[in-house]
Amino acid sequence: MKIYWRGAILAAATVLAAGMVQAQTRGGTVTLGVEQDIAGFDPLVVGVYDTGQIAVAALLLDTLTRIDDSGKLVPRLALSWTPSEDLKTWTFKLRPGVAFHDGSPFNAKAVVFNYERMQDPKNRCRCAVYISNIAKVEAPDDLTVVFSLKAPAPGFPGIIAPATVTNVIHSPKAMQEAAQGAYNRNPVGTGAFKLKSWASGDRLVVERNPGYWDKGKPYLDQVTIRPLPDGPARFASILSGESDIIWHDIADDIVKAKKNNAVVVHSYVGSGATMYAFNTKKPPFDDVRVRQALRHAIDMQAFADTLYNGLWKPAKDPYGPSSWVNCKDTKPLAYNPEKAKQLLKEYGKPVSFKLTVTATPRGRANGQIFQEYWRAVGVNAELNQIDQTTLVTKAFTRDFDVTPWRIIDLADPDPQMYANFRTGSPVNLASYSDPELDKMLDDARASADQAKRSELYCRIAQRINEHVQWFWTLENLYFSIAKPALKGIPKQRSDEIDLSAAWWDRKK
Repeated sequence: MKIYWRGAILAAATVLAAGMVQAQTRGGTVTLGVEQDIAGFDPLVVGVYDTGQIAVAALLLDTLTRIDDSGKLVPRLALSWTPSEDLKTWTFKLRPGVAFHDGSPFNAKAVVFNYERMQDPKNRCRCAVYISNIAKVEAPDDLTVVFSLKAPAPGFPGIIAPATVTNVIHSPKAMQEAAQGAYNRNPVGTGAFKLKSWASGDRLVVERNPGYWDKGKPYLDQVTIRPLPDGPARFASILSGESDIIWHDIADDIVKAKKNNAVVVHSYVGSGATMYAFNTKKPPFDDVRVRQALRHAIDMQAFADTLYNGLWKPAKDPYGPSSWVNCKDTKPLAYNPEKAKQLLKEYGKPVSFKLTVTATPRGRANGQIFQEYWRAVGVNAELNQIDQTTLVTKAFTRDFDVTPWRIIDLADPDPQMYANFRTGSPVNLASYSDPELDKMLDDARASADQAKRSELYCRIAQRINEHVQWFWTLENLYFSIAKPALKGIPKQRSDEIDLSAAWWDRKK
């Protein structure tokens, strides 16, 4: 089995690309408004990228592969990829002549360095669990990288496509020469842009990389990323022209934007879901009856209709409509306040806890609605409002009672499901251990049969819906709002606003 790119196809693509470039203009700047401050880019320090970090990573740091708007896997830093018959070994041929922003060469050894650094137990990278299926990464020559996997992974090249924390390739030279901890705020990649300046809480500015390997790109001279945690202020910034594009998820604003000719709304229905995790090591969430009661107490359809104008749909499992995992019924617990009261009566103790929410209008609104549902069945939930960066830190250190989280849009559910639910995983936020669930996760990872894997993942979702260590809220639906003249923005896969090939239509 071989996956490669024929010369004729490449030649045709080059002609088409050349024709497209003639219609595209060079120059100009773009300001992108994101929801939260950017914590950094060193995987050893941050462990996971949020939406703002992914947007910046797409500008600064390339991946080996990319998924285009048609859903096809296309080359980026890798030109081709070939699997072994058992799908446990993937050989990638790399693009020659690519350099990092610091002038050092991109090659197979650089790829190996990145993965070995994340996997080294001494580095204690929380990110390592996301790549736990990788046994080793080798460089037989400068332009060949071989990934040896512990279990078959038919979708491996797609898994490493988004600009998430474990997929982007950093400069080994920059990482090795930086003082301890300093690289986190001084990322060096091979991307279309390079870091110009960074003022925490205010703005991060990147400028055009004149030596970018994709000749003729980027079209923009500069991109400024501004953290705008206040949702109404972020929306106001796009209407006033202060921002050129914003990440957004406030339903009322999105509805208004769709009626406003001064802006355009981009949307993408992804896989994955938003959810909440219970800390099962803390009472009362060490008792399944309490967890089940709290889920029974919430009318998720009314929640979606009230707070999200019906734009987002209630999630029944962690896979979502764009996933290849297709489950008929994962048996999510239905809205049943009487059943909730019965379970709480059986538990026999008062239930009181803190619900972590982001200190944003959306976060507070979510929390207040849940408060009301839980109060109706005799449960007291106090809102613990914190910023997004602190939320992630507290989640990883298990300093929470109930915390929001998200499974993002990926080509395969394995990395996140294994990380979030396997016993002992540092990203198993619920700290829940279930041998039966572990076996199903292991079996799903070990199989190359897509139908069998889909069946297993459906059973996994049923098991989680029964034990309720996490509960799903809404399917992933991603939005950005932009000026109509800003072109070249691909679909928001994995909630990635990628401006690396964006350009201004001067006619607009």
